[in-house]
This record gives sequence, C-alpha cells and structure tokens, in this order.
Amino acid sequence: MARLLSALTDVIGPVLLVAAAGYVLGRRRVVEAQTLASLSVAVLVPSLAFYALTTSTLPQAALLRFAGYVVLQFVLIGIVIVLAARAYGWDRTVTTGLLLATLFSNAGNAGLPLAFFAWGSRGLSAAVGFFAVQAVATNVLAAYLAARAGGGAWHAARALLRLPVTYAIAAGLLLNVVGVPLPQPVAKAAQLLANGAIAVMLLLVGVQLAEVRLGGEWRGVAVATVTRLVVAPMLAWGTAPLLGLDGVARQTGILQASLPTAVTAAIWASEFAVVPTLVSSAVVVTTLLSPLTVTALLALLR
Repeated sequence: MARLLSALTDVIGPVLLVAAAGYVLGRRRVVEAQTLASLSVAVLVPSLAFYALTTSTLPQAALLRFAGYVVLQFVLIGIVIVLAARAYGWDRTVTTGLLLATLFSNAGNAGLPLAFFAWGSRGLSAAVGFFAVQAVATNVLAAYLAARAGGGAWHAARALLRLPVTYAIAAGLLLNVVGVPLPQPVAKAAQLLANGAIAVMLLLVGVQLAEVRLGGEWRGVAVATVTRLVVAPMLAWGTAPLLGLDGVARQTGILQASLPTAVTAAIWASEFAVVPTLVSSAVVVTTLLSPLTVTALLALLR
C-alpha cells in the first residue's frame, strides 16, 4: 500500500494535475490543441529528444537492446490484434484501426514526464531511447497508411522528411555515437527548451483529450483497452529479460510499453480515414483508466 501511495503522489499525481489543467483549458477553449501540438512537433519534442540523446549516459548497446525490445512488443501486440480480429470477423480497415490503437503507447507526452518523475535524469535518458525507436516505427506506419489511403509512399516520405523530430533524433544519435560534445550555447539552448517541453507536453495531453470525442465500436474499444493496459504490460514485463534489459532501462522500458494509446493515433486515424471513432474512443478510455494500471505498475517497478 505504501508503494502504491508513493507512486500515486510522487509520479502519477503531478502528471494528472498538469494534464487536468490542460483539459480545463481545452474545454474552455482557452488554448487550441493544434497550437500546442504545432509547438511541440516543431520545437519542443525535437529539442527534448536531441538534448536527451546527446547527454545520454545510456550505453549504445543498451540503445540497440531497446530497439529490439520495441520491435518485439510491436510484433507480439500485432499478433494479439490479428488473432482477435479474426475471431470477431473484423475486416482489414478495423484491424488497421486496432493496430493504431494498440501498437503505440503515449511514450512521448506522458511517458517522458513519468520516467523523469519516477527515476530522474537516468529514467528520462532511457525513456528517450524508447521514444526515439517508437518515433521511427510510427513514421513507417504513417507511410504505410498513407499508401493504403491513396496518398502514395512518396507523399508519406515527404511528410516524414518535414518532421523536425526525424532530424533531431538522427543528429542526437550521431553525436552520441561519435562522442562529439555540443558547443555550450547550443547545449544550453537545447536544455532550456527540453526543460519546458515536459510541462507543455502534459498540458497538450489534457487539451487533446478535451477535444477527442467518444464514438461507437465498443467491442473494438474493449479489445484495444485490454490489449493496451493489460496485455501490453504483461508482454513488456515478460520479454524484458530476453533482450538483456536491466536496472533503469528495464524499468523505463516496461513503463513506456504499458502506457495508454498515443493521442496522436486519433489524428492519424482521422487523416487516413481508418475507423477514427474507434481509435479516438480507445484514446479516451485507455487514458482515463491508465492511472489505475500505471500506478500499480510503478509500485512494482520502483
């Protein structure tokens, strides 16, 4: 009980309070999600990823293990969803929507702050490794959906090349590998932006949640919710030793893989017309229920 209370007050509590403030701002239309999202995508998330990767003390071998770990989670969750879709007789479009709602956790907006509050700078460094790998996989899926939706692979590739986080992750990884220190002005600027990113990203979670609407497809939503909040943590916990993850890397990886559906999944589903009501509903339901599962998980991990 003491661990549960500590996880709730020290880690989950601050995250919920800031996200709740964002939700109120979103409901009252004080701030538009698009404004915060544009700021996050263009400046804050790239700065956070770049700074964390360039200052990371995570060994390169551990980063490679993270990559294998993330891919393994995707494969296992994908198998679960395909089997569930066949059992219920869902078509390819619904199956694709369920994959959107289950493959990608909210490892950026929620995961990075949670890891920071739980394990400090070491947790943030490890969480960025997970986030970097997932961001690459996310872009690949976006290209896949764009091709299926008729936009074409080249259209998707151009969209990928326009994302600042693509270059920030590439530059951060390159500098980390070669061991080149950043010039002091660049390092300080990146640190300032990275420090502000966590608060803005949490506000964005609340604002986006205020704008997402529940829809139908409740059987699919139930499958997505159980998969994301129950099955995914079990898979993450059980497979971490297979990739040699230990210490903070293990703790952070399990946490990141067990978070609710990424809010951006609803944006992708809407843009590509892939059962957007199902995906949006999964975002809302998993986010609302996640404090229960994440609190229990943190109590076990810390």
